[in-house]
Amino acid sequence: MISTLPDQGIIFWPVGNGDSTTICVDKRTVIQVDLNHLEKADDKDDPRYPVLDELKKLLPKSDDKSYLSVFVLTHPDQDHCRGFSELLKKVTINELWFTPRVFSEYKKDLSDDAKALQTEAKRRLKVVIKNKGKVNDGDRIRVIGYDDLLKEDDYKDLPKDLLTIPGNTIDVINGSSKASAFSAFIQSPFKDDADGDRNDTSLGMQVVLKSADNKFRVLLLGDLAYPTIRRIFDRSEKENLSWDVFLAPHHCSKKVMYVKDENDEDTLKKDMMDSFESNEQDDAYIIASSQSDFTDEKGDDPPHTKARKQYEKITVSGHFLYTAEYPDKKNPEPIEFKMVDGSFSLSGKKGADENKKSSLAAAVATARGSDAPPHEQVGFGK
Repeated sequence: MISTLPDQGIIFWPVGNGDSTTICVDKRTVIQVDLNHLEKADDKDDPRYPVLDELKKLLPKSDDKSYLSVFVLTHPDQDHCRGFSELLKKVTINELWFTPRVFSEYKKDLSDDAKALQTEAKRRLKVVIKNKGKVNDGDRIRVIGYDDLLKEDDYKDLPKDLLTIPGNTIDVINGSSKASAFSAFIQSPFKDDADGDRNDTSLGMQVVLKSADNKFRVLLLGDLAYPTIRRIFDRSEKENLSWDVFLAPHHCSKKVMYVKDENDEDTLKKDMMDSFESNEQDDAYIIASSQSDFTDEKGDDPPHTKARKQYEKITVSGHFLYTAEYPDKKNPEPIEFKMVDGSFSLSGKKGADENKKSSLAAAVATARGSDAPPHEQVGFGK
């Protein structure tokens, strides 16, 4: 149970197969990346968290109303924005980050919450353009990624400083610099993926939380699959790919590291796993925001057993965690990393036990040395 948000840290909520990630930059600056609030979770016999209700209680307040500094949507699938309509009513969202796909999404399977987010994004866009970017909390936006749509009359006057394309860093929130405590390096979406599958247009980023002498790196790649993630690792500098925590894309999907061959069989792309491993920091964790029904049956949705096995190969024993069973299946709790005495660590009793194990493993690894080849990527673009 979380009684207060950390002054600085990150929380992965147990919400089934869906993403709800809370980033605490400081006491007054909280970022929510995606939301999967399930009304069923209000049932006492359902172990999943009613994340929206928890946020409303824990978030900082202004004029007696809870507020988020930023809500970030990686892509408009239901399991990434479920509950947004209710969130908008109960919580002030100072700033909204989203990709251009939100403006143009038209598919019939768009959920009511995704439609509500699209409506809110368009409303804010009009206010921002009318006021040339000088707006108050509750009207702010940031568009992430470039699309030819932005050349059209309805969008062309979006202030340039509110558009961020891959290869650039964001460290300004609500008009104020947070560079000493936070930065987000944008990895995707790429311009030429704009008309692709919705998952392929996911916002991908490396979030860095900073203390006076420490950095905590979190890699968030939405529901991206191998082709786009491969491009990210080929184009980005190593410093923007390093990770202490990696949220397994698409709820531990095998499509991150497996592709279909000519016989429609899964083929492992070992280069992808090598890239993940070469950018992994000491004592790193991989988190799967998923339920515990891992499977490899054809046609089954994630989480996939094949992906889990590959991730477990590159992490310290016990450092692959999934939200449905942390610390146990009957009573899952949010997975929380926070800064303590100048360093970031996993909170809770299990966290303390795992940190002891990981420290020993790190010492053993250092003694053995490493024969992993360096993996530098340079250059970036649309």
